[in-house]
Amino acid sequence: MHRRRRSSKNAQTTRFSLLLLEDGEYFLDVCTRGLFFVPQELLQPVLRFPFRCMTAEPVAECFLDGLNDFKDPPRMYLTFTTSLVIEMRERGIDHPYVFKDTTAGVVVGEDTNALGSSRSGSSSSLNADTPSKYVFTLLHSTLESFLASLHVSYEVANLPRRMLTKREEETLLAPVLGPRLATEFDPSLLVDFREKPLLETGQPADRIEPLLKYPGCLMLTDSRLYFQPAPLNNVLDPVLNWEYSTVAQIYKRRYLLQQTGLEIALRNGESFFFSLRSVKERDAFYMLMVQQPELRRCQRTDLRLMMRKWQRRELSNFEYLLFLNNASGRTRNDLTQYPVFPWVLCDYRSAELDLSDPKVYRDLTKPIGALDAERLAYFRTRYEVMPRGEEAEGMPPPFLYGTHYSTPGYVLYYLVRMAPQCMLCLQSGKFDAPDRLFRSIAVTWDGCVSNYTDVKELIPEFFDCGFPADEWLRNAKHLDLGATQSFSRVDDVELPPWAHGDANEFVRKNRAALESDFVSEHLHHWIDLIFGYKQQGDEAVKADNLFYYLSYEGSVDLETIDDPVQKCSLESQIQEFGQTPKLLFSSPHPSRNENEGKLQVATLDLLPSPRVYLPQVRRVSYPPDGVLNLRHRRRNEVAMSQFAAEDSDYESEMEGQGDGDSQRQRTRRGYSFLCFQPPWQRFPLVIEGLSAQLWGNSGAGKPLKTWEWRSRLRTKYSLSSSWVWKQTSSSQLHSGEITSAVLSGDGSTLFTTCKDSALKRSATESGAELSEIVGQSALSCCDLSPDERTVFVGCWDNRVYMYSVATGRVLHKLFAHSDGISAIRVLKDRVFTSSWDSTVKLWRYTSSFMVASPIRTFLNCEEAVLCLDVSRDGQWGAAGTRNGVVYLFDLTAVEFHSQVAASPLRRGDVSSVAFASDAKTYVCVTMESELLQFSLRGEQLWRMDITIAGQIRCFDSDGEYAVGGTTTGKILIWKLHEEAGKELVYHIPQAHETIVSALAVSSTGSTIVSGDVDGFVKVWKLRQSPFMAKKRPTSAGGREATAQSVGIQTVEEEKPSRRSKKKKKRRGKRPPRQQPAFYVPGLASQVAEAQCCVEF
Repeated sequence: MHRRRRSSKNAQTTRFSLLLLEDGEYFLDVCTRGLFFVPQELLQPVLRFPFRCMTAEPVAECFLDGLNDFKDPPRMYLTFTTSLVIEMRERGIDHPYVFKDTTAGVVVGEDTNALGSSRSGSSSSLNADTPSKYVFTLLHSTLESFLASLHVSYEVANLPRRMLTKREEETLLAPVLGPRLATEFDPSLLVDFREKPLLETGQPADRIEPLLKYPGCLMLTDSRLYFQPAPLNNVLDPVLNWEYSTVAQIYKRRYLLQQTGLEIALRNGESFFFSLRSVKERDAFYMLMVQQPELRRCQRTDLRLMMRKWQRRELSNFEYLLFLNNASGRTRNDLTQYPVFPWVLCDYRSAELDLSDPKVYRDLTKPIGALDAERLAYFRTRYEVMPRGEEAEGMPPPFLYGTHYSTPGYVLYYLVRMAPQCMLCLQSGKFDAPDRLFRSIAVTWDGCVSNYTDVKELIPEFFDCGFPADEWLRNAKHLDLGATQSFSRVDDVELPPWAHGDANEFVRKNRAALESDFVSEHLHHWIDLIFGYKQQGDEAVKADNLFYYLSYEGSVDLETIDDPVQKCSLESQIQEFGQTPKLLFSSPHPSRNENEGKLQVATLDLLPSPRVYLPQVRRVSYPPDGVLNLRHRRRNEVAMSQFAAEDSDYESEMEGQGDGDSQRQRTRRGYSFLCFQPPWQRFPLVIEGLSAQLWGNSGAGKPLKTWEWRSRLRTKYSLSSSWVWKQTSSSQLHSGEITSAVLSGDGSTLFTTCKDSALKRSATESGAELSEIVGQSALSCCDLSPDERTVFVGCWDNRVYMYSVATGRVLHKLFAHSDGISAIRVLKDRVFTSSWDSTVKLWRYTSSFMVASPIRTFLNCEEAVLCLDVSRDGQWGAAGTRNGVVYLFDLTAVEFHSQVAASPLRRGDVSSVAFASDAKTYVCVTMESELLQFSLRGEQLWRMDITIAGQIRCFDSDGEYAVGGTTTGKILIWKLHEEAGKELVYHIPQAHETIVSALAVSSTGSTIVSGDVDGFVKVWKLRQSPFMAKKRPTSAGGREATAQSVGIQTVEEEKPSRRSKKKKKRRGKRPPRQQPAFYVPGLASQVAEAQCCVEF
């Protein structure tokens, strides 16, 4: 914050600042809650006249006294009477505001504009007693227009403050604020007339500075970025512009725990922070910006690479912590996300500091709140007695610490001497009580380890030798900070004896301690607490590191809250009580002295951007068959060596992971292998290797669908079959509509969710209930992790819940979307979710929690997403939407791939989508009874119209067969790519009495589980027919299929009469008749293995 851009205005005009306004107040030509008068005379204070303290609305008044025989026209004055005057910045010094009750008297002054800030003319002559009536002359504004602009603001300001939130106040002031928030960009502001704007209109955005917000609009041209301030809160601020060549980096940020921020870092060290209206607008603007040729060099830095540099001592501890703060979204432009640093010393009273003595260091394995055993015992006791599971009643989840280690108040606590104006703004015109001010390093440390309401860490200024320590440790501005209860004046910060009274010496020794061997050996523990896997979830509880839930990203979605009172309350809590950094690592951080340490990254933002490489390979995502076969041969060595040649940093990193000669030998083999391939065939290998480096585990981990119904159901050339689907169990597990059903890998266990808010685990064979978990809202979907230890549940309350299969308790819950969760799919270490809010998100998870920040939010869907599936290899994800469109996502490159209009004419909702076993195609069904199969290229491979009564509500497919449950209670099985009219191969007409709402097929295809809207679950097994005739050998090795008639009626067969039954019974003892052999031309064998199916 001390590097803020400073305007070149003169001293007189800079006396007025937006920091003088109240929270929620806006500056127009006048302020929305009062008038300011800024005398030209620097010795006089700035005066504020609140509207709520005026006895009546300001009026125009004519004074006839003193007119020269009425030769001059009468002059009109602005007058008002007030009961309170607030004095600020007398003699240009930031001091606590002086609130004065008015007495009799009149002050006459001249004013140059509607604000009341005087630029020229005589200053007011203030009486000793504060007057109650004030008279002003407007030099550059008409009284009529000025009073008209005052009226609405005055009326709103005098409404009862306790009954009016900031949101409601903004709504009432909309007629005044709205015209000043126009987003039309003025093209005359372009630096070069040859520039081409890339947007039709300006992008609404707020420029964020500590405690301040400047509305305006952003504009991109082919060579510059512009920010045009709106007339609102504009204190003569110029239009800002930056050439792309001056931009060093572009970061996506969060603001008020919402992903709407964008920060532009310049090469000269300056940075500018903006907040856009929504995450969709922010992402679209970001993508347009990084597509500019001069900005393609702005690549995201790899966390693993920076860790390696830190371990090799190429980065100091200070530089690495600054990098991690930046990577987690911490910025000096936002006090709620100010960079955080650790206390590293615990000895602030010795005359000399021995950095070789471990006793002088703080224990970095524990959070600051757990350093004192007695205080920690209190926090643990309070945590244990806190109510659980009562969030629906307004109770927060349990926490250890109600305060945070980094808040705006704590930042200004340290920097009050450097930024007193910010402290006065935050404290409503007052400094904090002298006993609570930052007056001694030792006293502050004692409070942090013993005070029950103080767990603050440090800020970078404690270790930054490049910043003058006197500016924030000395009272250079001679501020009146008061006296303590012991009658000692608060002036300079009392330094430890070992600093010898020198502020710069204190910072130098603190920095030396940070870079010491002891801290280098233990710093990774503190990183785990602040940026790593001990930040949240069960690991945070074990590490005594759990904070109030609103400090974590994803705990609440402000965009979905309509209640203005609740929204303002949450915003205030977030602003005042701090935010936990974005989670960076989901595994333990290696120590600095560890030569080989694996690091699991929890967020995509700081990994090398795939967009740098993707444009070269996008058009060859599907190479010829020959290349596909080559992918499996040493593809890792080939891809990595190619990638290493393109990036020297990665080459050096790879060489450092093992024997250099062997690594270089593998690299040479890779190039030798690639040189025989055309370039367009090499790119898929390169991008596949890049994706592997980004994510490691690429497979979904789910069992392969091997239904093998071809050999069990009726043959294509015969009218009979020896297999039948038999119902083995039926039970009413739930009291409402079953929304999803998932089978374990071996098919022995069933997981079901229901609108009755229950998740149940039951035995598939017997239907016996094994466990039950009841939530607060209706459950919409669930999926099982590949190791089957965790079940993920989507809920109508916009959350995703993690449940332990072993214990049945909630491991973690996360606000994932702004509407209910419609579908969920779990991969090895990632979760793919969709919602009725039209978004699809990819998350990372560990064994105990989901990472709060999604890896990627896909905003491509135009309508609500109804269904979701992922391919078995984990590379592809498909989402079906309400408007009949299927969207395909590349989960390896983490990007949108393509979309297909599955129902372009009827626009039927895509009710289900499923990938084939080979992950090369996917099948979907629409509510308009359309069954379709597409390739990954988007080509339609097959289509049929389902001619049945009702609609398909649930569905699954292995790419060869498809199973569906209908709204009329039927279960149908189709064979894809069959002759027209013969696609339906099996039919269970009365599977359920009501709508079949959920369906699951085991990986082997031997079991089908179906659930209905009444809560009934039925299990169907593929069994041999009990009425089948004895097997008869066929000539030439042919396969025999015998008709059966258990609940199945074929199209070719009519219902047998009693007479035919008797004849069939008499013929039953005859010897079996040999079936003729089949000859299929064009095949080596004369006998073709028949495709078994049962036709309806």
